[in-house]
Amino acid sequence: MAEGAPAHGSVAHLLPQTYKRLVAEWLEEDTPSFDYGGFVVGEEISEAKLLGKSPVWLLLGERVALNTLARCSGIATKSNRLLRLVREAGYPNILAGTRKTTPGFRLVEKYGMLVGGVDAHRVDLSAMTMLKDNHIVAAGSITNAVRAAKAAGGFAIKVEVECQSFEEADEAIAAGADIVMLDNFTPDGVKVAAAQLKDKWGRGTGDRKTFLVEVSGGLTEDNVAPYVCGDVDIVSTSSIHQDLIADTIRLPGVDLASSQMAFQVSTERLLDIYYDIYWTACPAPLPMRYLNQRRLSGNHSMEDLLLVLQYIGSIFAPWTHPESYYELARIALESPKLPQTPWSVLALMLFATAQLHTDRAADSRRTLDRATFFAMELNMNAQEFAVAYGEGNPVLEESWRRTYYFLHLTDQHFSVIVNNPVCKLINVPNLVDLPCDDEYYESGDIPTPATWQQYDMREFNDVEVVYSSIAYMADISRITSYIMKSFEDTGTFNLEFVATIDAKLAIWHSLLPASKRDPMRHDGSIDEVMFLAHLMATILSMASHRPFSSLAYSFEELTTTSFSPAVPFMNAPKQGRPVHTARTLKACDMQTKLLAIPCAAERHNILSGCIVASIAVAQVAACKMLDEHALSIARDRVRLSIGYLKAMGAYWHTSAIMAKEVRFVARSALTGLPIAPTIQPNPNVEVEIPRDDLIWPIDPSAQIDIYAGMNIPVDYDAQMMSYASPSTSSL
Repeated sequence: MAEGAPAHGSVAHLLPQTYKRLVAEWLEEDTPSFDYGGFVVGEEISEAKLLGKSPVWLLLGERVALNTLARCSGIATKSNRLLRLVREAGYPNILAGTRKTTPGFRLVEKYGMLVGGVDAHRVDLSAMTMLKDNHIVAAGSITNAVRAAKAAGGFAIKVEVECQSFEEADEAIAAGADIVMLDNFTPDGVKVAAAQLKDKWGRGTGDRKTFLVEVSGGLTEDNVAPYVCGDVDIVSTSSIHQDLIADTIRLPGVDLASSQMAFQVSTERLLDIYYDIYWTACPAPLPMRYLNQRRLSGNHSMEDLLLVLQYIGSIFAPWTHPESYYELARIALESPKLPQTPWSVLALMLFATAQLHTDRAADSRRTLDRATFFAMELNMNAQEFAVAYGEGNPVLEESWRRTYYFLHLTDQHFSVIVNNPVCKLINVPNLVDLPCDDEYYESGDIPTPATWQQYDMREFNDVEVVYSSIAYMADISRITSYIMKSFEDTGTFNLEFVATIDAKLAIWHSLLPASKRDPMRHDGSIDEVMFLAHLMATILSMASHRPFSSLAYSFEELTTTSFSPAVPFMNAPKQGRPVHTARTLKACDMQTKLLAIPCAAERHNILSGCIVASIAVAQVAACKMLDEHALSIARDRVRLSIGYLKAMGAYWHTSAIMAKEVRFVARSALTGLPIAPTIQPNPNVEVEIPRDDLIWPIDPSAQIDIYAGMNIPVDYDAQMMSYASPSTSSL
């Protein structure tokens, strides 16, 4: 309260703290006052080594520097993209960010905006006076607040007032505000209020005050276009930096859990995660390069799809909460105004799959029903659909072909998982051309699409033609549809039917080219689509043979809720049980080979969980018939299946439930069985599962070697009655 001080008291607290002295002292430790080395070197140009306090700090600093550079580059890119968007909408004036930057990154973010062509708005609190509702309440009115701010800042500091209505903006201009911000207005409200203010104070007969109109409040790339008009001088958005934090930046020695310095995850990063983890198993959306190119266009039509991709990406991001992204996608896709476009079909299909595997079965069914309804309304099953909606872009045409095939597969999966032979698209003729392989899809060099007619005549080609992995997967899906439709039409499941299934599967396996027989490619990467196709073939063989085998269904298995074993209502004849038992166990063996492929489980298609669980409980049933070494191997295979489901369950709740239910079935079935004794490894006994051949034997009568030394009784019922079977079948 000294003489000459402002009326409101001391202003010392407005000055920023400085750490210059501390920084200087730290640097001085490595900068001696007298450089004796300089005397030796002299003034000649020489090489020198920079010695820091510790190499560890240099390495830690490198990561922070790279993260900072990536963040600044991302903000510049998004700034430029948003600027181009408003320019294409006819807006010629200023696009600005906001002052609300990330703590410690103000300079980085402001510089990124400038590089991208966007005004940085206020650099800090001293650059301009921004009066918000709390200032107005404290001052008593907008007029009082503006006059007090003018008195403190003088003529050199502009005053901006945040206004919620035309009346507040009108009062602010009358009091001398330089800028009025129309905050959280509707697009029509902005245009009306801005025009009225300009007419009254600028273009009309009023006082002709000099002022600017700013629009702000929740503006993003998706909604900014309707807000722009000639009477708006400034459009400001915080989404430039708040939606684009490249990653959580960890500072050396800082405990993020206690200091709460983790940054918001960007939607851009979530898209990266989606394509890195999820896309290869369901490669229907545009490859990332083409998706990003399309996003730069003014009307890309992918708003709803992007919300779904971001939601799925958030499931794999440990630093964010998927629920908020789920709600955004759900609200958009449940809107009655959702357009009937192939983009909506793709978004609904992906969202339905994610819903099903996050334990939202009822919601997922409604979502998928809407997807199939849209698809049928659009005639997506027609051959000419892809070209009609491809906009002359071969990559987009390929995306629509893939979308229908994965929609058909998803519709089928939804029925199989609840053991229902009826699905929406089972009787819809599929006339869509076959997709190409991912390498062509990602490069954009799309070959002429093959047809089903060509595929079905492939055995007569003089030169082997390799079709895409999606084509071979779709062929297995056709076998599944044949089984479902035949069972629905006849209601019978007999040995002749099983023989037909065996023949179809044998044909599928025998005509696979060498490059498709093993999901692991020569470079060590995994063909995720072929991985799923092989698993689908495995479950078809297991489900068709097990009812005729000695592997009985337990009560615990029949009460599972996350997956339903296919159990035909029939009395299986005892004759031939060993062959069907061997076939079922061969399917278990095939699954083990697939799950043994070194790969992160979360990269596999989430539809695989139901297959793994169903085959795992068949393996549990086999454990009841085994002893010693064979039992030890079988239990390891059950553990492998449970481990796979647990790994998937870390991201997908339904897979976690499957793992729990398989454990329950295994615990109920195996409790009380003798624990296999510890056996020293025998170099003459092959324990490891060979992976060099994934072909099943075509001849059902062929001798099948699954486990060395495993004996399965011919008459399982006889064993359960505690009398000896006259013979055994060595498998």
